[in-house]
Amino acid sequence: MALLPPSRLEHFGINVVDLDAMERFYVDTFGFTVSDRGTRFNGNRIVFLTKSPSDHHQFVLTEGRRDAAGENPINQISFNVGSLDNLRLCFERLSAEGHDDFMQINHGNAWSIYTHDPEGNPIELFADSDWHTPQPCRGDLDLTKPVQVILQETEDLCSSRAGSSTRNEWIARMQQAIPAGGDA
Repeated sequence: MALLPPSRLEHFGINVVDLDAMERFYVDTFGFTVSDRGTRFNGNRIVFLTKSPSDHHQFVLTEGRRDAAGENPINQISFNVGSLDNLRLCFERLSAEGHDDFMQINHGNAWSIYTHDPEGNPIELFADSDWHTPQPCRGDLDLTKPVQVILQETEDLCSSRAGSSTRNEWIARMQQAIPAGGDA
């Protein structure tokens, strides 16, 4: 397989049994700040946590895990590939290698490809956009479209949702909400 563009481990998500208890634990014990919360497309609640004003989330908790021994709690392992161009390159390389089990999603604040590793663990490859919109947000993404079209679709998606702003405006608000020295 061809090597993908450089990436960094960005955030981790787990499926939980008791979302409220897990949120309290990670906020009260580790000092995370809730940056967003909502309901996923399947009806399960989701909470986004961060210690960095420039990262929408570093840790994601989503309900839906049954209290069953041996169940995989991993919701996703996420890698930031740095740019929309790199994400398109990942899409092209994965497609060329025969990966056809992935989804493309426009989250407004990021563009994502979701796939699985060889043992079935969920993997997200993503790039941040210049906009912010409350999460969860699940818009259409087609990485075969020209970049300018994807940018316009993303701006239109964010503009249509209450609470949206530029990424820089959102970062400024988060800098006020996160205690000094909280960057993880």
